[in-house]
Amino acid sequence: MVSLWRSTSRCLCANSLFHVGTSSATSPTTPSFLSRIGLGFMARSNSSAVTGTGTGNSTGTSSAARQLSTLTSTSERYTEEARSMAAKFGFSDFESWLTTGGDDRSLILEGTGANKYHIKPRPILITQIFRGSCTGNPPTRTGYDAAKALYDDLLQGDSQLQSSEKLDVALRDVFEQQRKRLAEYLELPPGTEIILCPSGSDAEYIPIAIAKALHPNKKIVNGITQLNEIGAGTAPASTGKYFSTYAPFLGRVPEENGDAYLAGYDGIEGVVIDARDKDGTAIDASEAMDIYTQTQLALNNYPIVHS
Repeated sequence: MVSLWRSTSRCLCANSLFHVGTSSATSPTTPSFLSRIGLGFMARSNSSAVTGTGTGNSTGTSSAARQLSTLTSTSERYTEEARSMAAKFGFSDFESWLTTGGDDRSLILEGTGANKYHIKPRPILITQIFRGSCTGNPPTRTGYDAAKALYDDLLQGDSQLQSSEKLDVALRDVFEQQRKRLAEYLELPPGTEIILCPSGSDAEYIPIAIAKALHPNKKIVNGITQLNEIGAGTAPASTGKYFSTYAPFLGRVPEENGDAYLAGYDGIEGVVIDARDKDGTAIDASEAMDIYTQTQLALNNYPIVHS
């Protein structure tokens, strides 16, 4: 897969400087604008998607001050809690939305006014050096302005778009255009589907869901190469477990569920193929994966090939 910063074969997951899509771990719809469109800042980058072009800046205070007690769903409450914390540190309404729709990596922390990677939902200065990272990237001015332009075009001029049905219809075209542009850029063959996720860890759930749908009565085994090279969330997510203390449509994950499977994802087994032996000798991952695949097929299991 092609990426601005890193190539991956985990799953086609569009993040760019701002995430594109909602979490694959839960329902595909969330009641907040940027939770739905997935313009959260700060997560790993696995492939790129451009959200649009344009300029603009945001001023004023956040509208996140509405009473949390009036919210009717857990996802709404979690979204507004995230926005309220961002607003507390002076971030605009738009910037506060950027902290929603993800997991604990996107939240503004009480002690720092930034997320856990010390990044804020504001663009870096053009005089600052930008170093891409699969762990965390601050917004650039280009990315920030593109997201702000999309936000203004879709929401600011029409208060009715904040209703669930109207917003879903408006975003449907946006997502379709993003998938189309990605397919053209990657020169994908006709019929290829693109699934948009907020992070690579979220993308881990996609092949499991597909395997479960294809073979609901078989044992599913997920073979993973070089686990330590692709993020801390991969190990639990690749076996269907929660990978963060927060989930987009749940908020804080209850402590008793900290090592639990998502509903319907239990029973997944993970097989890890390391990059090297303990003495430092490189392992032929291709050969090891072939052996793993043949072994699982012989056991009448359904293997997922993952790297």
